Amino acid sequence: MLHLVLTCLLLSVASGLSMRRFLLPYFSGGDLAEKSAPVTIVASAVFLAAVAFTISDQNLWAKSVVLMLCLLLAAMFDDARPGLTIAISAASLGAYLGLRSFG
Repeated sequence: MLHLVLTCLLLSVASGLSMRRFLLPYFSGGDLAEKSAPVTIVASAVFLAAVAFTISDQNLWAKSVVLMLCLLLAAMFDDARPGLTIAISAASLGAYLGLRSFG
């Protein structure tokens, strides 16, 4: 049970913290340099990987928990320091992959 809770938490952090940067190119406004920045590219990769692992590895109630926590984290954290936010997001995805290989 602890393994499932921890994996849900890690996937939520990975997807929630990278969601704002992932959505940035799809909204009007902002400059092109910010939309094509390396941080945005990494955030997109992390977000898509976290969503793919959530869909493929988790059961139905865990998917809904991950989705709710993801949206909550995306709403709570701003994009003032995108490098730090995406680094934490990528580290969470890496920790999830480490737990997945041992579980």
